[in-house]
Parts: sequence; structure tokens; C-alpha cells
Amino acid sequence: MSKPSFPRRVGAAVLLGALVAGAATFAVQRAPVAAAESSDAAESAIAESLKGLAKPGEFSGVTLRFATRHLPPMDFVVKHLDAFEKYTGAKVQVTEYGENELRDKIVADASTHAGQFDLYNLDGNYTPLFASNKWVQPIDNLPAAYNVNDILPFARGLYTYGGKLYGAPIYLETTILYYRKDLFAAAGIKGPPKTLDEFAADAAKLLSPPRTYGVALRGLRGEGMNVYIWSEWLHSYGGDFFKENKLIPGFDSAQAADGTSHYAALINKYGPPNSATWGWPEVLSAYSSGRIGMTIESTAFYPIFTDPKQSSVVGKVGFAPVPAGPSGRWPANYTTGIAIASTVTDPKQLAAAKALLAFGTSEQMEEGGLAEESIANVARTSLLHSALYNEKITKVSPDYAAAVAEDYRITSVNYRPLIPQWKAMGDSIGTAIEGAFTGQTQPAAALKNAAGEVTTLFKTQKVYGNPYVAKKGEAAMKAGGSKQS
Repeated sequence: MSKPSFPRRVGAAVLLGALVAGAATFAVQRAPVAAAESSDAAESAIAESLKGLAKPGEFSGVTLRFATRHLPPMDFVVKHLDAFEKYTGAKVQVTEYGENELRDKIVADASTHAGQFDLYNLDGNYTPLFASNKWVQPIDNLPAAYNVNDILPFARGLYTYGGKLYGAPIYLETTILYYRKDLFAAAGIKGPPKTLDEFAADAAKLLSPPRTYGVALRGLRGEGMNVYIWSEWLHSYGGDFFKENKLIPGFDSAQAADGTSHYAALINKYGPPNSATWGWPEVLSAYSSGRIGMTIESTAFYPIFTDPKQSSVVGKVGFAPVPAGPSGRWPANYTTGIAIASTVTDPKQLAAAKALLAFGTSEQMEEGGLAEESIANVARTSLLHSALYNEKITKVSPDYAAAVAEDYRITSVNYRPLIPQWKAMGDSIGTAIEGAFTGQTQPAAALKNAAGEVTTLFKTQKVYGNPYVAKKGEAAMKAGGSKQS
């Protein structure tokens, strides 16, 4: 396997030494290695899985070029590509980029049909853009040994477009509530907030500047930055991105403005000074250093908050499902995985690419990552309910495991619109709400301005007013979110 040099983008204002910066995902430090017998069994299963994906030497003479980036589960896959090469005879050339550069590279390659890469490390929320433009191809006719139905339903949904599957995940996350148990006890708060109103009330009780602040939330503009978390408030307050089930912006409604006002008030009343433009690195740093009482953030933060080398609050952090607004609870979700470029047309090359995708996203590979490196962001139902997960995660932190299981259960594949225009739309919203958080614009006016920009975008692309059909129907895809409180 050849592995060219690559640029890495290192996040600033973080405690850990090498956290790759990005919009919605986090390259977290790896947890301690598991017991030798567990690792040996996992390695054996990974090697054995190849027998169901290809014949020995079947792809001799084939070279697969794979564009990817650093992320613990992807690094684990890359580490095992030698086994794939040895068994199948194929050669795999890996080119690794920073997260944002990877997106630019694969869009450029795909949109021009340059054919520089055969496989892409693709985020699930970009499936509509790549699939609608025929930049990637459906992954039907996968090897029979590959259990696609074991992938969590909402993760499958994020890689589905037009009824076809265009990729498979190697990483999955949702958002949960992180809270400081010691500060809660000192403030006389009996348990984690179950509603967003309680969340605000608890933030006020935890506020003790300059030593501690009640809350920290993302404010920095970007569809994968502030919009990723703010969308919970949009939905939880009864708002939606569209109205009348059409591609007509609806996120400027009164409900959306109320949710945005609540979010802005949390940052400005109970957050650290100047935190209205914080991204996830600043939230992570402040919480890890003990300055923050609560945050709602990605499950990728868990290994950092529980690592003594990276966090000063180890043993003090509690975990709970996200709180409910007037219209229920809406945890976020995100996945990244592997897709095959549409330029791969040679039958042998395509079969090899499908075998590599199946190998990298198999349950055996995911089990190995959990067994050897405690990579907990699993995307498969069998592993989430396995004895290994119970040993590695549930027994160690039952509250965390319960929070993740619940928010996986209720998260909606429709948390963000799965449309080709999402990135441009999301970035417009992100810029607008950052202005509301910093006080430059009132929430209602900010959302109205963004709705105008998105309307222009849709009209320019001749999709304004087209039907928008939200995905639903699969178990664990809660198209309406959770009405529980």
C-alpha cells in the first residue's frame, strides 16, 4: 500500500496535541489498547472476513486509489489495507487530506470526471450532491457476505438517494448532553435537565464567572459548525427548514426565531465572554479545562472528556440525552464513510472497489476498532448491542451508553435536509445566525435575510417550489423527532 504525504489541518485553542480540525467530526485520541486475547480474536475475524468478499488473488493487477482523511476508525481501516492487498492481489494507493481539503479535492475530481480517485471518503450528508450529479455510483451487488442490513437504519438513510444506497459508514455520531456532576451537586441541581427551559435555568445556577460558566455552544458560522447544533433548537421549537413540503425556505418562521433567540440567550447570558463565535475546538478546550457546566455536543468528545491526559474533568462529567423543546427532542447525527466514484467502469476494477468498500465498512472491521482501540462511534446494530460494546463502553460508563442509545433511537435522518444544495444553504444560515448570536442582527431579521439568499439560490438552480419529500419509514428514523420530554 502506497501512502503519499498529506497536509494536516491542526485545530487551535484545544488542549490535545493533534486534533484534526473540521466542521462536524473530530479525530480524537485513541483509547488504551484492549486485552491481547480480544485483539487477537478481532484481527482473526478481520482476516477471515476477506474470504467472503473475494477469492485469493482475484484482483491481481488492479490498483485502487482512495482519497481519505485522518479519523480513528478510518486510520484503523488504513492500517489493515495490507491484509486486503495480500489476500486479493490488488494494490491500494491512499491519499490523505485534512477534512476541508478532502471535500474540495473530491468535489473537484468528481465534478470534472477526472478519475484521479476510485473511492472517496464521503460524508453522508453530501450523498444527495454526489448522487444527483452522478459523481458516485450505487453500491448494489455487494459481496453476499456483506451484511448491509446490519448498518443502523438512519445511517443507511444518510447514504440513500432515490431509493439507492451510495455509500456505507465507517463512523457515526449523534449529540448528547454533557454536564458537570460536581457543579450540579454544589448548585443543588438534582439531575440533568430534561427540557431546554430547564437547561437554561440550570445554566443560570451554574454561572460563576470568571471561574465557571453555565454553558458553551457553537456560534461560529458554517453548516457543519453552528448550524449542526442550532438545528436542534430549530426543530425542538417547532420550526422546519421548508414549508408546505416544498423547497421553499421555512426556517424564518416565528418558531425558528424563538429557537434562535433561546440559543443566542444561552450563549450571551451564561456562556464565556466572546463565545458567540466559538467553534467546536473552543467549546472542547473550555469544557476540558473545567470552565463550563454544560454543553450539547458530539459523542466524539467522550474519549477526550474521559482521558486524564486531555481533560481536567475526568470522573466529573455526566451524560444524558439532549433536552426537549416545545416540539420534542432532536439530537443531531453525522456519518462519514466510503463511496465509489462513477468513473470506475471496468468490471474488475469495480468489483475490487466494492470489495474494498465492504472490507473497510464491515462489522468485523468495526468490531476490531472497538476491541483494540475502543473506537466507540459504531454504526452497526449488532455491535451496538454486543457483549464487546457492553464490556468496553456500557460497563465503563452506563450513563453515556444509555444517552447514546436513546439519541441514536430518536435521531432523524431528516435532521438536516438531504438535498444537493445543502452546503450552500447551510452556510447561508450559519452566517445569519452567527450575526444573531453576536448581536449584530435580531434573530427574526437574520433568518429572513438567510431565507432570501436561499430563495435566490433555489430559483437560480430552478428548484424553488419543487416537492420536498422527507425520508421516513425505516425503524429508528423518527421523521418527527421525539415528542418525549
